Amino acid sequence: MIISDDKKDLYNDMVTFYSNLYGLPPLSAKIYVYMMFDVNHEGFVFDELLNRFNVSKSSLSTSLQMLLQHKFIEYITPIDSRKRNYRINPKFMEIRVGSALDKLLSERELMQRMIRCNKQLKKPNDVVIKAVGQYVSILDSHIKTFEDTLKKIKTIHQ
Repeated sequence: MIISDDKKDLYNDMVTFYSNLYGLPPLSAKIYVYMMFDVNHEGFVFDELLNRFNVSKSSLSTSLQMLLQHKFIEYITPIDSRKRNYRINPKFMEIRVGSALDKLLSERELMQRMIRCNKQLKKPNDVVIKAVGQYVSILDSHIKTFEDTLKKIKTIHQ
């Protein structure tokens, strides 16, 4: 697969974005975004990626292992082949939203504990309690949105 000239700017912008968002090394970000352009979702064998990115086998292998470990990508082995085809993990969005939801739930629990701790003081700080309470309400709203989104994503994969 070759990315056409009219999509190169999009590709480069996506590489920069996902590199910053996930803290991906440059080669890993390039591979990840390149696989996003695989509309047939067939994936790429190691040698194809090696030729495409013109890097050492070691560098490519390290990048693929990192992407596999973090579940950005997966590999399949077609029945008529011994080679692995690397491709975007179709459940990655579910994993990402689930992870963000877990972080929101953990933060809400910590903020609720903070409120309880502050209320136990001889002189509770009502301003802090109110402000943190408002933040918990915002977290609740986001949690609901993420829960609803996760349900929708899971129905797509069924």
